[in-house]
Amino acid sequence: MMFENLLEMQERGVRDRARGRSLTDNPMSKPDILPITDFQEWYSMFDAWRFGWSIEDAMAGHDNAPRDGVAVSLAYTRTV
Repeated sequence: MMFENLLEMQERGVRDRARGRSLTDNPMSKPDILPITDFQEWYSMFDAWRFGWSIEDAMAGHDNAPRDGVAVSLAYTRTV
């Protein structure tokens, strides 16, 4: 069950990035909406969303994702 939840959260991160949302829009960063009862589970979900977001960001070639404090531009274009 947890594995499927993680995959769903990754997919949500991908969709959120494709819709133009930023890393600060991670739904797991809003504990008032989703109360933290199990830190390990919460962090796994937080990280899964962030991972999905980052994959979409890289695949789409967005150049606003800082890496080591420097914005980078990817030399390929995503094709679907």
